[in-house]
Amino acid sequence: MNRSVTRAVLISAALVVILALAACGPTSSPAAQTAPAAPEPIPILAVSELTVGPNRLAFGVLQGGTPINDPDLRLGLRFVYIDGPDKTRVQSESTAVYRGEGLPFGLYVGYATFDQPGAWGVEISVPRAGGEPVVTGMRLDVRERPSAPPVGAPALPSRNLTMADVPELSRLTSDASPDPDFYRLTIADALTAGKPFVVTFSTPGYCQTAVCAPNMLVLKRLKAQYQAQVNFIHVEVYPYPFGESFQAQRQVPQMKEWGLRTEPWTFLVDAEGVIQARYEGGITFAELEPALAQLAAGQPITPPVQ
Repeated sequence: MNRSVTRAVLISAALVVILALAACGPTSSPAAQTAPAAPEPIPILAVSELTVGPNRLAFGVLQGGTPINDPDLRLGLRFVYIDGPDKTRVQSESTAVYRGEGLPFGLYVGYATFDQPGAWGVEISVPRAGGEPVVTGMRLDVRERPSAPPVGAPALPSRNLTMADVPELSRLTSDASPDPDFYRLTIADALTAGKPFVVTFSTPGYCQTAVCAPNMLVLKRLKAQYQAQVNFIHVEVYPYPFGESFQAQRQVPQMKEWGLRTEPWTFLVDAEGVIQARYEGGITFAELEPALAQLAAGQPITPPVQ
């Protein structure tokens, strides 16, 4: 990452730290005469940028300083355009569902399409057992030109290092159990191969958000299922030696080429070289497998009905 640490990294790292502290805390406390009221859940946006067009919105939810990790929780989302003449008119609605399988904290993902840049707002409804839902408002800044390539943009023909350049995998990736198939092609090669592909930018050994290694497990599982139809590429965020580069915050040039200010990022690119989906932060098999099925079949990737 660069020196300007973005909100998404801070949020994800904070969730990990809070979760770890909660796990290490005392397991019992003196009996109290009256049970304190449960603290209200607080949703936190865990993506660094939103853009005109389709967007994936990931949220963490804190309660009493601890991340909620409830697979049954669903967040209601209602979007308004604050910069418009009617700031209260609901433009669209969505639902954020649990996408935390295998991740170190609960993640809730919904989808929205913004038709113009500027200030938007989202009303987030968090259900509570035995009570009224907690409703929170949040401002969203939607950019006309994002830093990272958006859905519908052409993938950049980057020439990342492969095994043809560095045969020793331990110098190509910080992944403790690397799959050689992720290091055979450059992105430029994949664009001329006539097949759709997945490219992920991550650093499993030095991840600031603690989701890079779980993400790689998901992608390896997907590769085993779709490798005949889809190519898979992993670009390590830091050049070898990884530890020294991490300390110096020296990244591979492809991070700058793609405008990536956080990690990890995963892009699904069709056989024509057009980005069909992008995912910032943690991913799960349940979320990506339907998208990979569409990508492999040459179909447009549509957000799941939630």
